[in-house]
Amino acid sequence: MNKTILISVLIALTFSFLIFYTFHEFFPPQKVSDIKDHPFFAENKNSDLEKILLLGGSGAVQLNSTMINQLLNKNYENHVFYNLAYNADTPKQRYKSINETIMLKPKLVLYGMTYFDLNGFFWINKSKNIQPLPTIELNPAKLFSSHDDAFLEINPKATTLNFIRESFSDTSFFSAKADRFQLENAPFSFFDEYQTIIADDDYLEKISPEHVKIHVNQNESVTKEQVRYFKEIIELLQKNDVQVIIFVLPQQKYFLDLVPEDDQAIFYASLEEIKNEFDIKIYDLSDDYADLNIWMDHNHVAYNKKSMIFSDDIYKIISKEMS
Repeated sequence: MNKTILISVLIALTFSFLIFYTFHEFFPPQKVSDIKDHPFFAENKNSDLEKILLLGGSGAVQLNSTMINQLLNKNYENHVFYNLAYNADTPKQRYKSINETIMLKPKLVLYGMTYFDLNGFFWINKSKNIQPLPTIELNPAKLFSSHDDAFLEINPKATTLNFIRESFSDTSFFSAKADRFQLENAPFSFFDEYQTIIADDDYLEKISPEHVKIHVNQNESVTKEQVRYFKEIIELLQKNDVQVIIFVLPQQKYFLDLVPEDDQAIFYASLEEIKNEFDIKIYDLSDDYADLNIWMDHNHVAYNKKSMIFSDDIYKIISKEMS
């Protein structure tokens, strides 16, 4: 009897996985970087407001765009700030929507940059299973558990719910996650509760050198490709009379202390090359808040009232460039 039950369970699980992966193949969840057709562009391209845009990845997402926009409105008439950052941005991904961004006719574009942007999240692509079919661990608890890892690629629960929510987005059947919110001037990103919590120092101190080394690795071929796309983005913006500013995203002290010197040298050499070729300014905020108790994790300042120094400094850069 037990053998029959076990066989039945295995058959049921196998059938479920086949259905899921077929579903995932034909109805994949929309990538956060698929923004070129987002209604934001059409809604704002004919606006008469002078637009200040911020591009970048998850480190830039954590900025308080509402606060920055309020400060801008207070001091500069007929101006608006938009944070167009989204998770896991890279120049290669951002290039896909650069024409739509230019159609907004921005006055100033700030691009937040760090090691991950120029290595194209190399550690994720390197660890991908190259087999045609994924290796499946038959552990339902792991497969369907919630996870805060923004880079987790296949999540059956998320895939199914995202597809259903997208399909019924104009109805009241499925509401948004209760603790998730979006800032008005940040159309491509959302905040979950964990992004507002400042991490304990004990947790932050436990980071390993190997973890940092893997994440900041400036792989030669990948970095060259990302730099090439980054240059094309800047060239297109400047050809359309858009002022471009680069700022290096801040990182937490324990992370910075473990960045290998070779990777640091390659990263900054890439930025220096871009700076000289296009005659643009670079503001390095990488260690400005390294010792402060404002971090969600090692690479992201928490979206928290105690962490507004980051957003305030970004506004000061904008104000300086406009004066």
